[in-house]
Amino acid sequence: MVKSLDDDLASIDHIGLAFWRAAHDWRNRMRAELAARGYPWHQSAAGEVLAHLGPSGISQAVLTERMGLSKQAVQQLVDQLEAQGVVTRVPDPADGRAKRIVLTELGLADFAERNRVKRLIETQYREKLGPQAFAALEAALARLAE
Repeated sequence: MVKSLDDDLASIDHIGLAFWRAAHDWRNRMRAELAARGYPWHQSAAGEVLAHLGPSGISQAVLTERMGLSKQAVQQLVDQLEAQGVVTRVPDPADGRAKRIVLTELGLADFAERNRVKRLIETQYREKLGPQAFAALEAALARLAE
């Protein structure tokens, strides 16, 4: 009899795996909902860039550091978003030789929509867990992050 991946995972189950599953579920919900709302780049790796990018933008060097990827990989992901009109590169005022990645009008609309979807998912989780359990979860996660 061949063991399934689920059998293997059950034998090594731990809190880290539970965190990963919950985060994976949240991320998949975000991606699917944003794609359904007209923001398809969230279904690709390029969409991961936007998790690090707010309305004021970010230097490409800091983005590379935060994402933990090579300069070339980040460059390619930003190129994809730039080709779709989501971001643009501008000179970084702090360093004339560097570039800053900023959201375009479409990117700003995406940012606002991401926040609406995050609140929707949070509401769904609160309803599923109940308000007290959800508040306890938030508090526990905050303590773990300290």
